[in-house]
Amino acid sequence: MKKNIPFLFLLVLFFSCTNNKIDPEEATVTISFEHINNQAPLILNQQIYSNAVGQDYSIKTVKYFVSQIVFHNADGSVYTNPTIHYVDIRDKESLTVTLPQNIPFGNYSSISFVYGLAPEDNITGSLGIDLDRLMEWPVPMGGGYHYMKLEGDYQGGNGSDFFNFHAGPLAGNDYSIAVDIPLNNLLATSKTLNLNIVMNVSNWFQNPTDWDFEYWGSGIMGNPDAQATVQKNGADVFSITLPLTN
Repeated sequence: MKKNIPFLFLLVLFFSCTNNKIDPEEATVTISFEHINNQAPLILNQQIYSNAVGQDYSIKTVKYFVSQIVFHNADGSVYTNPTIHYVDIRDKESLTVTLPQNIPFGNYSSISFVYGLAPEDNITGSLGIDLDRLMEWPVPMGGGYHYMKLEGDYQGGNGSDFFNFHAGPLAGNDYSIAVDIPLNNLLATSKTLNLNIVMNVSNWFQNPTDWDFEYWGSGIMGNPDAQATVQKNGADVFSITLPLTN
């Protein structure tokens, strides 16, 4: 029996160590959403902005979805939050979200997300009655939900007129935007990580296409060329403010 004691001791030690692994430390991520025009906070309901073709305009509505948020670690690993978050600039509670899944401490090179909804997430009736009423995309146009409702008015040749800069899927085509923002090797080393995602509204109306409100008209939901233009212009709309703080 004495000859078996070392083996039994090692066996107990092995299982003891295995069953008492220390979980990696993790950070809870809270994201705030900010809205600017050029470098200044966005002001609603005032026709104080001018686009690249010289038309004065105002913004009165900003509503959109951000989904499939992914943190990319510098070592190549990824951490996905399958969150669908609805933002309404007039609803303060919607301007902040704490992600349901934490991320391990580490060095993060970028954050990516879908502006709007990917096709697998964009199904009529899947997000609840309130969002059906607010953001539903017409079934004859393909169904699902708007990616965004950006509304206001502009000064045209015949005086002031309104515009509905509404983006969404159309006739089976996906016009959502895959956004990937560098984090400059952000070190997550504390229990909380706070990020600010910033939408620069003016960028929807420029680069690569200078948006002409009169050319596109007051509504663009049924226009595939307009939806493709919004998608391309949205490539540089989002950023993350610096410095980032833990």
